[in-house]
Amino acid sequence: MYWIGRSIVLVAVLVIVGAFFWSNLARSDSGASAKATGAAEGGLQIDPTGLGSSDDDLAGDDDVHVSNMQNSLTRSLDGMLASHGEVFKDAEGGLRDQLVDADRRLSGIKSDIRNALRNANRQMRVPGQNSPLIMMVVLEGVTKEDVGFYAQTGKTPLLEALAEQGTVFQSCYAGPTAEIAQHMLLSGSTFGAGRSRSNQIAEMMWNSGYRALLMDGSDWLSVQDLPYYDEQVQLALNRESGLPEKLRFNGAEAKIVTNLNDDPNDDVSAAKLLLGQARELLANTPSKRPTFIEFHFTVTAKEEKQRAAEVAEIDRLVGRLFHALDEARNGRQMMMVVVGLPSADASPVEDQLALTEDNLQVPLMIYRSHHKGVASIDAPVGLIDILPTLGDAVDSSRVPRNDGHSLLKWMDGEPIQTHRVFRWSNPSDPKHVAIRQGPWKVVMGPTTQLFYLPDDPQEQTDVSAKHPDILKTLAEHGPVESR
Repeated sequence: MYWIGRSIVLVAVLVIVGAFFWSNLARSDSGASAKATGAAEGGLQIDPTGLGSSDDDLAGDDDVHVSNMQNSLTRSLDGMLASHGEVFKDAEGGLRDQLVDADRRLSGIKSDIRNALRNANRQMRVPGQNSPLIMMVVLEGVTKEDVGFYAQTGKTPLLEALAEQGTVFQSCYAGPTAEIAQHMLLSGSTFGAGRSRSNQIAEMMWNSGYRALLMDGSDWLSVQDLPYYDEQVQLALNRESGLPEKLRFNGAEAKIVTNLNDDPNDDVSAAKLLLGQARELLANTPSKRPTFIEFHFTVTAKEEKQRAAEVAEIDRLVGRLFHALDEARNGRQMMMVVVGLPSADASPVEDQLALTEDNLQVPLMIYRSHHKGVASIDAPVGLIDILPTLGDAVDSSRVPRNDGHSLLKWMDGEPIQTHRVFRWSNPSDPKHVAIRQGPWKVVMGPTTQLFYLPDDPQEQTDVSAKHPDILKTLAEHGPVESR
């Protein structure tokens, strides 16, 4: 007689699941229409992360049995199976296997619906719209002395060749720590207490209709930073050897076996892996959308020759990929942004050196295939300027609020704003402050000093006595106690 009870339960399960799917699909269709209408009217923005609250997040019973199902319906059915074992007896295992499969399929359907809603909110790129292929190369731990377009030529010949046709920014400011610099780059905003960091560059490019690809060589982005990339390749590095040990592609993980054996001839670098993966993605998974591809390389070597070799390899591989894309672009514009970041693994900087030019500045070079801009800009700019610059370059209507300025007009020769004020505080001493405006920089701490940077880039000569009015003006941006 057990088959009668099993049959009744199976029929009930099928009816409930069918009703659930039907009502959810109906709600999804109507919801998608309503959200699309709202987006067209500018009155509604769809949550692109798909992490909004839902009924599925609410516990539905007080049973002792704890279900690992992902959906409320399947959790309830799982609880029913667990609490009525006598009814189902030998069939319980088979029913639960089917329930696990139904739970997985239901989660997949809901994920597809969320992805459809996310894509419905993306800007469509129309023919003729300014949609260059964009490469952003982030070089963690690389200073201005490491790249040839600032100091000794020949260190990075391929990037130097692009710099000759692009614009080099002589004074690009990051921050006194890697955390602050990353915040400025990703969010386009200044760092401050209570300000949360978000990956607004990727969000803007994704929402602007771009196919966003991430090639992350040091796992520098958190899970919260990743939703806006269509494809993600991330490496986990061994900090001692600098070699990648694991590769993650869209969540799937694999060990890099050749780097785990004892034969150094088998070793493969992070740069070679990332550039190889990028070639595969671009060649084998084409998209109708224009591409924004973001690379993040980390230079970990301390010894000078090894460090130079790491930088040279990045230069060679990035240059090869760029030229391959250039040959295949069919007239499409191209843009490359090369920017530095302080190393997250660097030893703490001494307090008196935290706000020096050497510690605050990072490399920045921008190349555009269809524009011959100003070769070099001496005026101070910052990492906060990269987000609005990219938004301007692609004519985006989805540029988020930011504290930066687009650099394109200055690259095209328009007059540069010299009244911008940059201010930094020493993380370990809020009374130790530096302010930069135009060619002048004041450092306030135990003593107050004023420097004229064009003649004194190493900040050796205090000229505050000669220019008291300038000192007074800049000091107004210092600590509250000093105003």
